Amino acid sequence: MIIQLATLLLVASADADVEVRRDIPYWKGDEKHPTKNKLDLYLPANSRGFPVLFFVHGGAWMHGDKNFLGVYSSLGKAFASKGVGVVVTNYRLSPAVRHPEHSLDVGRALAWTQNNIASMGGDPAAITLCGHSAGGHLVSLIACSGEIQKQCGVDPAKIRAVAPISGVYDIPNGFLPMVFGAAPRDAASPSRLAKPGLPPFLVIFGENDLKYCGREPSQTFCRCLSEKGNKAMELELAGADHMFALLQSFQPDKPAMKAILLLTRTGALPAEHPSP
Repeated sequence: MIIQLATLLLVASADADVEVRRDIPYWKGDEKHPTKNKLDLYLPANSRGFPVLFFVHGGAWMHGDKNFLGVYSSLGKAFASKGVGVVVTNYRLSPAVRHPEHSLDVGRALAWTQNNIASMGGDPAAITLCGHSAGGHLVSLIACSGEIQKQCGVDPAKIRAVAPISGVYDIPNGFLPMVFGAAPRDAASPSRLAKPGLPPFLVIFGENDLKYCGREPSQTFCRCLSEKGNKAMELELAGADHMFALLQSFQPDKPAMKAILLLTRTGALPAEHPSP
């Protein structure tokens, strides 16, 4: 597993035509964290008007970091080498904070991106949200929740599409009280907040994914979105477990990366458009 991971990261990091900017503060509130309220940028060198992939790491809302083992920097460089700017953000974690603080931090990072990416060459109207595991939950929640968008200053019209990977879409009552407290879970569940007028969703998961992140919950979420009149498509990655669903998302010529590139560049789901 370690050898496979190292090989994948080495391949994804090979392109040098990428400008990297690290540890940019996106929030200066009184409760800001010295490292968790910062983001990194991976920008196509000498390029203007490029689409943007806004990425949120996983870790069960309690762990993880944008610097984890070079995984997310490899993801950023892989997409930037294909002409897509990438934002990888941190956010405060439990038990130091509880819901909705994780989603508010991510919303603040997204608002910062919408307000600032044009000055760095990106298209602020072509931002696709993506995240793995807890990050998949958070980007889906922000896309579905008008309340979080309003609190954070997010413009929903500038969200081109959403591509959660192995996310959690329905938070059961009593699930992880250290993270979600004791409040009812409706406001924390993207599936319960689905409404008309949302951007297209590409819901990605591994064939051997975790119980709350795999085929059944992903299909249920897609159905919730579709029943409200939204475009939603599931993409199952053959043979992939929870971690390899993430790793395959930025491996050249893999179905996940092809689909995310198409979505990021055009806003179209794979079934609507020929592969690039």
